[in-house]
Amino acid sequence: MDCALKMKNNKKYLKDEDIILNLDEITVNSLDSFYSSGCSGRVSFEINCQTEHGYCEDPHFLGKIKILEANKCDEKGVYLLKVKFDKEEEEYFVEG
Repeated sequence: MDCALKMKNNKKYLKDEDIILNLDEITVNSLDSFYSSGCSGRVSFEINCQTEHGYCEDPHFLGKIKILEANKCDEKGVYLLKVKFDKEEEEYFVEG
């Protein structure tokens, strides 16, 4: 599998699950716990908001990012992941 493959989104507008295409980085820090099959802690997402069509912003990643496939690349520490984003609906609370 060619990990140098560059994917480009030609769509002008991103919404709902497509917004994950602007995701540049996921950082996991401050682990609360870890065990043989997982861990829990804080996660932050870095989104590329600058596009050729201007500035966009919608970093609401409430939901699950499922790994469908993982392939090791030739470059050390580089993996190609095929993911599915199941976005959950957000609930807004209004004080009143």
